[in-house]
Amino acid sequence: MSFDTAKLVEVLRGAQGKRVLVLGDLIADEYIYGETSRVSREAPVLIIRHVGRKVIPGGAGNAVLNLHSLGLTPIPVGVIGAGEISGELLAELSNRGIETAGVLRDRERVAVRKTRVMAGGAHGQKQQVMRIDQEDRVPLSSSLEERLREIASEYLDGSDAVLLSDYGYGVLAAGVRDSVIAAANARGLPVCADSRHALREFVGVTFATPNELEAAESWGRPIESRTDLRRAAEALRTDLEAEFLLLTRGHDGMAIAERDGGFHEVAVWGSDEAADTTGAGDTVAAAALAALSAGATPLEAAQLATLAAGIVVQKHGAATTTTEEIERVAGLRRQAVQRR
Repeated sequence: MSFDTAKLVEVLRGAQGKRVLVLGDLIADEYIYGETSRVSREAPVLIIRHVGRKVIPGGAGNAVLNLHSLGLTPIPVGVIGAGEISGELLAELSNRGIETAGVLRDRERVAVRKTRVMAGGAHGQKQQVMRIDQEDRVPLSSSLEERLREIASEYLDGSDAVLLSDYGYGVLAAGVRDSVIAAANARGLPVCADSRHALREFVGVTFATPNELEAAESWGRPIESRTDLRRAAEALRTDLEAEFLLLTRGHDGMAIAERDGGFHEVAVWGSDEAADTTGAGDTVAAAALAALSAGATPLEAAQLATLAAGIVVQKHGAATTTTEEIERVAGLRRQAVQRR
């Protein structure tokens, strides 16, 4: 299936400035950088000399960064725990001009942190050698849930779309999730669900973006053929009462099942050899929702999403792309096609 890249760029430009409520689990992604020189005499492990550290917003925060990078105005709403790293996460958002008044602090919760140790030679690319997760899966208190519903309701009135980013850390509890979906539907806003392990609970969204493993888990059986792929996508779309389902398949591209029975497969954009797929699902959700907020069709939304994802997986770490970069890459692709 060919891409009308000029149309996709036009769609993305139509999404500029759209306000998107991003409700979900905000995670602090901590990167510790070091250089390796020798093996320890105490144990058969590498000695890594610390050379740097940074913290960037992960989880729903990465979806926020992707929307912001694409030129939209994300409004994060969620709950973060105690500790200095939560302050660093908020500062990273604020430094980019992203509003953070909708993010609540819970001093009783542990900040969700994913620490990646990146090591390598002094002049080479650093590779991830270890990841340490610090988690808090304690349910939110009833008072926090109520406050989240109030904040989300306040922001919905000025929003053009909603992204629900669920990493299983409790922000999207049933009462919060269901009330936001109902309120967004009443306002006619497109709603995207990006959920790791509870996809079936997001009934009533406009679309969802599971990867193939998540879809198989929700479907209840392996996806082993193209027939399985279509049946799984159509079954999940029906269960969610969604307009369409966008199922991502890594280097095999994407599949879209629509309410009217339409089914499409979209090839991966660019190289099928990814440098790093960290955060690519957030890019897909953000780009597809951006397109939908500008009036795109489900197929156009999927094509823009695979274009954006194809760019970010060639970068290291949880990366983002911009409207200008997409336009440049799309233009190069058009030139290559014309020269054939």
